[in-house]
Amino acid sequence: MPQSHAPAKRLPEGAKAGLVLIAGACLGLVAGLYSALRPLEPVQPGAEIEWNAVQAVPTRAPGVEDAAWLARADDGAEVASASRAAAGSPSAVRASFGYCKWGGGTNCVVDGDTFWMNGQKVRIAGIDAPETHPSRCDTEARLGNQATERLHALLNSGAVTMTSIDRDRDRYGRLLRNVAVGGQDIGEAMIAAGVAREYGRGRKPWC
Repeated sequence: MPQSHAPAKRLPEGAKAGLVLIAGACLGLVAGLYSALRPLEPVQPGAEIEWNAVQAVPTRAPGVEDAAWLARADDGAEVASASRAAAGSPSAVRASFGYCKWGGGTNCVVDGDTFWMNGQKVRIAGIDAPETHPSRCDTEARLGNQATERLHALLNSGAVTMTSIDRDRDRYGRLLRNVAVGGQDIGEAMIAAGVAREYGRGRKPWC
């Protein structure tokens, strides 16, 4: 007679899941032990070492792409610096000044409190110098010429720095600026020389 075979017993689904979890944990443990026990890779000769709070990390020398990126960054910094200067940030400029009664509006002195620089007409803030175009008396004419010559000498003596005040321009469209040469305030120097005075409410005659 043929023998009868009993059907094989199957594991419950929960038991299968438990075995899978146990196998995965064992594999993870083996991988962790391997990583911990394997020898460290030697640092290549000549590689720079950067020490941080935990370990020494080899760093590579900058490549061609790194150098190009750094050059672009430097160019951007120069553009930003030029933009700040155009916006009115203080920057010293050395220029040669003439007299505007013989020339145009580029780097020249109009009178004791007004001059042209790089195509901009500038009025020195805080002072008033004698009129020269025209003068109202002989005394004002003489003082006006002295003031013009004094400002001409000061502007040509060093690098010129202009800083903004609370108003950008006067009613004639001239830039209103505090002006210094080599760190010396031009307005104060003109007053000390007796060829200008502090600006009051409106112009007063020098006669």
